[in-house]
Amino acid sequence: MNAGTTFATKTDARLWLDSQRTDLFREVMKAPKRVTLSVDEYGQRWIRHRRGLKPSTREQYEIDWRLHIAPYLGRIRLDRLTPDQVRSWNAELCEHLREQLAEQRRQQVAREAQREARARKSGRAYVPRLPSAASKRDGSATAARAYRLLRSVMSTAVEDELISGNPCRVKGAGLARAAERPTLSVTEVNALAAEVPPHYAALVQLLTWTGLRIGEAAALQRRDIDLDGVAPSVTVREREYRVDGVYELDTPKSRAGRRTVALPPHLVPILQAHLEAHAAPAATARVFTTESGGTVLSTYSQVFARALGRIGRTDVRPHDLRHTGMTLAAQSGASLAELKQRMGQSTTAAAEVYLHTTLDHGRQVANRMSELASSDDNVRPLRRKG
Repeated sequence: MNAGTTFATKTDARLWLDSQRTDLFREVMKAPKRVTLSVDEYGQRWIRHRRGLKPSTREQYEIDWRLHIAPYLGRIRLDRLTPDQVRSWNAELCEHLREQLAEQRRQQVAREAQREARARKSGRAYVPRLPSAASKRDGSATAARAYRLLRSVMSTAVEDELISGNPCRVKGAGLARAAERPTLSVTEVNALAAEVPPHYAALVQLLTWTGLRIGEAAALQRRDIDLDGVAPSVTVREREYRVDGVYELDTPKSRAGRRTVALPPHLVPILQAHLEAHAAPAATARVFTTESGGTVLSTYSQVFARALGRIGRTDVRPHDLRHTGMTLAAQSGASLAELKQRMGQSTTAAAEVYLHTTLDHGRQVANRMSELASSDDNVRPLRRKG
């Protein structure tokens, strides 16, 4: 009997042979398939034939596979990829990405220092464009994403009965350990809205108080915003993506992304003024555009980053407006289910991040309970009827 693979020890080989004899006796044994595909060949085919992927997701898979998986593991025959090789690849990839990003930051700082020195010699003023304090990239998110992709590919290989088990067994490798992100105060949100160009001011407020993604806000049309009823709301039907350098409209990636979010009442006059001043009257007109009528995805990041610098919050990224909004919602008493609905998340992991922000609110409740404890009239005796 040919196992189609090799074993580290004679004991492992005997155990395999015993398991095959047991399956043969139970009449459940299947002849092993002959595997000729490499990890790279199978992975590329998996990405190409995977059904239900958004174009942006497929593009990201192709990039991660080409840059972070194929160069390390691609030549190995599919059925010969071992857990030890996966573990070594993951560790090496994490280290490589961390060093690569650190070197890029060093090079940027050096280039800006040279430009500043040349400007000083010529008597010109030059403000160095140093790496943003808001970007604390170490490659861990990219490594986690690549690991999840490889694990999914190998899971399908198990289903196809090309391998007996998934070699991706590194605990926690698929979890992106994001650093704690800063938030803006309400005063700072208003200051930011005042710093950006007028046609972006309402966008700052909407992203903060609804938690919409920028791609969702960029795709909003007039018909998606209800400001006239007793329950003002915004409905997310589409999301704008950048695929191969082209901006395209598509449905959100998950079913949870298609949702209606209640608007805080104070946003109503802000959005009404924006629609009157900056949006075309047609029901299908975009709510937010650049001054020339283009997509805000092409410019918002730079515009917001410069404005954040002017209000002294270089540690904040534009995406942190969503983080700020969800934090405010949690502090206002939103439940886990309500946070998931506002965020458009189908899993609880992302929403649970914001529940820690209710701790301060919990302290306020505890303090009020202590006030009751020191009061003599906080408990009323029960009266028996009759």
